[in-house]
Amino acid sequence: MSKWKLYWVASDGLEDCFVVAKNSRSAGRIEKDTNGFIDEDIEVTRIMDVPDEYEEIANKKFRKWSKEQKYNEHLDIDTLIAWPYYGEEWLLEKLGVEYRTIEEEQILINDFVITSSHIYSVGLKAMKEVYELTGEKSIDISNVNYEEMRESIEHMLGVCMTTIHRIENYITSSFIFAVGNKKYGNYTINEATQLWRDKLTFGKLIQLIEERYEINEDVRKSLILFLTQRNKIAHGLTKDERYDIDTIWGQKETAGYLALFLKNAWILEDIFESAYITTMCIGFHLMKDATENPELLKTIRNFKNDPIIAERISIFAEVFKIKDDS
Repeated sequence: MSKWKLYWVASDGLEDCFVVAKNSRSAGRIEKDTNGFIDEDIEVTRIMDVPDEYEEIANKKFRKWSKEQKYNEHLDIDTLIAWPYYGEEWLLEKLGVEYRTIEEEQILINDFVITSSHIYSVGLKAMKEVYELTGEKSIDISNVNYEEMRESIEHMLGVCMTTIHRIENYITSSFIFAVGNKKYGNYTINEATQLWRDKLTFGKLIQLIEERYEINEDVRKSLILFLTQRNKIAHGLTKDERYDIDTIWGQKETAGYLALFLKNAWILEDIFESAYITTMCIGFHLMKDATENPELLKTIRNFKNDPIIAERISIFAEVFKIKDDS
């Protein structure tokens, strides 16, 4: 027999609510029948299973209420069932709901944070999503619990900083972004690359890339998110009340924030690795006619014939389109 589950049914931001049902369709129907919404108006998120013992408690409460209010008198009240229906406060409390207000009211339940505008994963749930996405790139969370969450967050921060440095290194090592910019027309490749490394902030680097290249719009949005989150991580994420790691909720929020950052950053890491590899390919092409070193020529041949290299170059070509100077 299928279990009762708790769902969050979002609609117009005013009537959003918890519903207990056995499936998402049933949960959505409660809101549609009660408030007149249509399928396109609502979004249903499964929060958690409801323990079996709470079903009988809910039924007893509903039957008692029906008798006191003389409601459903034409029915056999002792056989009435409470669900599917809205999740009442007593149930939410038993399921561990928490509330707080930072700019707006927020709800925390089973590693979901719910606000008036959206719902998102935090804590172990967010960490698990990252682990399932990339496994070996993230921490092993199989034995992590909330007593050890702070240590795990510190590890995640280290992974974030390492990823940031790799992305920045790929960009500053990719002279393909520097050549062609009028600003660097009088410099050698080495000089231009050194200017990337020593003189420019990450934001300025992106601006200069955009001067020369059309960037895929989805990637551009990812870059903006990356830049915003990178700055927040680098300049004291945990100083923000929302991410106060001296509280369990703050630890969960921090883990969720870092998980979102990593999911986005790893995509960008692959993209900018493709720029670095494309740069290497151009460099090897320029070198092959100027050398007779057999080892170097062998390296160049192997590099060009590697199918992974071809795949990376195709990624670069999909994301970055050089602008027409005319």
